[in-house]
Amino acid sequence: MLPVSEANIIQSLGIPAGQADDYVTENIRKYIQICFELSAPCAGYVVCSEPCFDRDQAHLNLSGETFHLGRIVTAALEKSARIALFIGTCGKEVENYSRQLMKAGQTLEGYIVDLIGSEIAENIAEYIHNEVEKDMAGVGLKITNRYSPGYCKWPVSDQQQLFRLLGENNCDVILTDSSLMLPVKSVSGIIGIGQEVENAGYSCSICDADFCLYRDKKNH
Repeated sequence: MLPVSEANIIQSLGIPAGQADDYVTENIRKYIQICFELSAPCAGYVVCSEPCFDRDQAHLNLSGETFHLGRIVTAALEKSARIALFIGTCGKEVENYSRQLMKAGQTLEGYIVDLIGSEIAENIAEYIHNEVEKDMAGVGLKITNRYSPGYCKWPVSDQQQLFRLLGENNCDVILTDSSLMLPVKSVSGIIGIGQEVENAGYSCSICDADFCLYRDKKNH
């Protein structure tokens, strides 16, 4: 797994850069180590051929399933010749530990652990993205950015279609009727593959999702 960024955790706590006190920074370092020991990461992806994009409806038809991608994601993926569906999770242990801390009255510590769990899950997604890029480069293909249901106006309900195509390759992540993944610290989505696509980074100016994991992070 990629290392967890202390700076990202501090930013997520709402503390300006350089203003975190020793108590906070020491706890972040302590709990990063604990979370790495607790986590049970799992990651994987499958590749589907012959995607069919409908630019007018902003839909993707893939292996018998229809994804309502929306304008932003459709524009980013429509030159793809193949689509990788991915999933990654850090397991349930970290979120269980966060709940235990909060139940014991250690609210800040529990929140720090929760943020670390989210960062680990996102780092697993970054690992998958890098692996897809390496695998596709081996056959002369490029990849796009990765996109997840719930971002860029892509309905989170499309998790249902995504999980149907993943089948048993789901890292034992369960999807609820409301499209919530369990364990919560899990990430799923799609990546475009082809000769004419590009991994262009994330342009926050075209998306109004303030909660986005990628917002204003320069290296994604």
